Amino acid sequence: MLYDSNTQVNDLLRQAEEILEPWIPEANRPQPDEKDLAHGENPLIFEYEKRRIKLTGNGRPDVLDMDVSADNLLAVIEALIDNEWGYLATITGVDLGVEVGELEILYHFCHGAAVVTLSVKVPRDNAVVPSACGIIPSSSFYERELLEMFGVTITNTPNTDHLFLPDNWPDGVYPLRKDFKMPAAN
Repeated sequence: MLYDSNTQVNDLLRQAEEILEPWIPEANRPQPDEKDLAHGENPLIFEYEKRRIKLTGNGRPDVLDMDVSADNLLAVIEALIDNEWGYLATITGVDLGVEVGELEILYHFCHGAAVVTLSVKVPRDNAVVPSACGIIPSSSFYERELLEMFGVTITNTPNTDHLFLPDNWPDGVYPLRKDFKMPAAN
């Protein structure tokens, strides 16, 4: 049976929600646009393509965003992998700013056109997450980048060597943090 891409994405995102059910209170589920709702209508009956995600304001119907605590991160990743829901496409970091005092680490899983993004927020002054290398060995590359560029400590990661910066780069200087100042040249 051939599926059109919207049907396939909807099915994949529903499957992801079922897999992630134990952690669903932490999910940012796509919500319908107010103009699509009749008075008293249940918003969860809408297909994903008729919903929007409030995280960006514009929303993407092919993405499920989920806030996850650092303590639950490995269990959530393991659930996706054990259920063969897609693959880890990348891990990215975002500095939310000195005034907010947090870094956000995003784990992007893809399955066809469907995307599940796991968001872990950690304090800037104690940015620590567990390594996913025991579940996804290739995540080491992304973890090393987080360490080098944002100063995120990855517990139990097998390799902490520099990827992009020279070996003599000063400790405690992270180029992708908003408060980064270029060190003076020698």
